[in-house]
Amino acid sequence: MISEEMNWKKELARDFLALGSWVFFVLVIVRLLILPYKWTYINHLYIAGGLILLVDLFLRGRVDTYISRALVIVFYTSLFYENTLYSIFVKLAFAGLVFSSKYIGNSWKKIGFGLLLGLVGVGLKWVVG
Repeated sequence: MISEEMNWKKELARDFLALGSWVFFVLVIVRLLILPYKWTYINHLYIAGGLILLVDLFLRGRVDTYISRALVIVFYTSLFYENTLYSIFVKLAFAGLVFSSKYIGNSWKKIGFGLLLGLVGVGLKWVVG
């Protein structure tokens, strides 16, 4: 009985973490490509995604890049949809992702670096324009 409960929690944690996967990141970009007047969002996702990819290549294992990608997605999709209910939902999902990362064994330090990298990715919006 306990084993089934642990599997349920682990599966839910993995589902949350999937929100920060490269597949989901690209899915968001493709969704935005359908609407040609949203190039600003796409360009920022490309820049943030490129930064996260570079960090992932050089610091693999030291930064939770799932959290970084998810933070960028949460920020830009909230701006894109401009909907309060969506924004609340996606922020709760992001919180679930953070706690899921800890649940599967990542340290708070690795998670913190992931959050910092995501914030830098989002912050590039104001540097690049």
